[in-house]
Amino acid sequence: MKKSTICKSKKADFLSFMQNQIQEKKMRNKIKTSANYQSSLRSFTHFLQTKGYCRSVSFESITEELIASYETYLQHERGITKNSSSFYIRTLHAAYKKGIAMLNLKLRDPFGNVYTGVDKTRKRAVNIDVIIKLMQYKELNKSMEFSRDTFVFCFFAQGMPFIDFAKLKKENLQNGRLSYYRSKTGRLLSVKVDRIMRTIINKYASPQSDFLFPVMKTTEFRQSVYDSALRTYNLNLKKLSELLGEKATLTSYVPRHSWASEALKLHIPMHVISESMGHSNEKTTSIYLTSLDHRNIDAATRKIFETANRRSKIKKRIRQSSTKTSTFSYSAIYPQYYYYSISMQEVDKSDANVDKILKPTK
Repeated sequence: MKKSTICKSKKADFLSFMQNQIQEKKMRNKIKTSANYQSSLRSFTHFLQTKGYCRSVSFESITEELIASYETYLQHERGITKNSSSFYIRTLHAAYKKGIAMLNLKLRDPFGNVYTGVDKTRKRAVNIDVIIKLMQYKELNKSMEFSRDTFVFCFFAQGMPFIDFAKLKKENLQNGRLSYYRSKTGRLLSVKVDRIMRTIINKYASPQSDFLFPVMKTTEFRQSVYDSALRTYNLNLKKLSELLGEKATLTSYVPRHSWASEALKLHIPMHVISESMGHSNEKTTSIYLTSLDHRNIDAATRKIFETANRRSKIKKRIRQSSTKTSTFSYSAIYPQYYYYSISMQEVDKSDANVDKILKPTK
C-alpha cells in the first residue's frame, strides 16, 4: 500500500486506539500490559516516521506489506533480535485483533507472514574470566572506557538492560539501592549497589545533571539521543571484543545473559534469578514471583561478586608464577585492582560523599 493511501484514510486510527488502550489498562492497574503496549506503540510510530508515513494509520491501512516492512526494519535496520522483534509484533497483533473486534471490522489478518513465536535464544553469555579481563584492560580512550564501565556496571547490576541504565536518575538511588521500573515491562526492580557499582557511580555522577550517568545530554530522556548512544556502545563493545582477543562477541545484551549464566552456575534458584532480572512473561516463573525478600537477590549478586574477586586472585598467582608477560594485570579486584581501586574504608564511608554528588539539581 502506498504511503499516500495510508495518510489519506479518514477511518478509525489504529495508533489512537492503541494509545486509548494504554490509558485504559493503566486505569485498570494492568501496568505490565500497558507498558508492553506503550513500548510497541513507540517502536511502531518510530518506524512510520522513519519511513515517511504520516502519524495517522487506519486499521484498513495495516496490511501484510506494512507489517512485513516493519519486521524487516526491526531486524535489519534496528538490529534487534528475532525474539524482540516478535515481542513488538505480537503486541501490535493483540491490539489489532481487539480493535477490529470492538469496531466490528471484517478485515483479513495482516500478521500471518511475520514471525510471532519465541525462538530459542542463542548463547550470548561470557564467563566471569572475560568480565575480569575486560575490567582490567587499561589502554582505552574516554568513549571506550565509558562503554567498558557501562558493561561492567550492567553486569553487576543483575544484568541491567542498557536502556534502563541510560534512564537512571539520582532519585533512583536511595539507601544503597537502585530502584527503577524496567522500560520493557514496567516491572519495579531494586538492586543493591555493590562496591564496583559504587565506584563507577562515583566516577561519572555529576552535580550538573539529574541523570546518574552521562548517556543523556539533555534534561529528559530522548529516544534519538538514546539510539545514538546505543549504537556507540555496541560499536565500542565490538572493538573491545577484538582487543581482548576473545571468541565471544560483546554486545549490549551480553551483561544480562552473563549475569544469569553465572548465577545459574552458582546454583542460585531459577525463581530468584527470574525475579532479580525482572522477568514478567514466563508463566512458570510467575508462580514464584509474588514478593521475594531482597536478601535472596542480594545474595545472588554477592556470590557473583565474590566469585569474580576469587578468580582474579587466582589469575594473579598464576601470572606471578609464569615467566611469560601478559597484556593484562590479573590483580585482585579489591583492594589492589588497578582501575576500580577504592579501599574498603573509603567504600564504607562513601555514602556521605555520594549523597553530595547525587543531590538532584533543582
